[in-house]
Amino acid sequence: MEVTKYIVEVLKWEESPWESYADLNGNMSFGLVLSKPDEDEPDHSYFAIRPLLKITNSGGHAVFVGETKSVVRLTNKGIAPKPEILFEIIEDAAREFAKIFLERTTHNPHIHHPIPRPVFKSLQAVIEDCLNEAYPKD
Repeated sequence: MEVTKYIVEVLKWEESPWESYADLNGNMSFGLVLSKPDEDEPDHSYFAIRPLLKITNSGGHAVFVGETKSVVRLTNKGIAPKPEILFEIIEDAAREFAKIFLERTTHNPHIHHPIPRPVFKSLQAVIEDCLNEAYPKD
């Protein structure tokens, strides 16, 4: 299987004033969409990953919300990719998010907040749902 990466796009980037940073808690989630093979290009499907990081303070207020979108083209000859391959792509999208986060927040206090890493076990059911929707077992 061949994976072709496209440009990572920043969809949302909101930071609160410096005064609101205390006892931070970060949560990262992932929106995932796997396309069905296209009738015009049956050897290809597309996988879109939207990492979303929300950091809240002790009062529960969001002090940072950032979201990016990564899209890859899978050349898979109409065969469903393995969940582990899609997870590797998710990990890559999370690394790209972390790079952007570090580049954009070097002057802000939440720079030292760790970026949560994706965990296969947590995403396995969502990945399998994507696979079942794009490649139904008839």
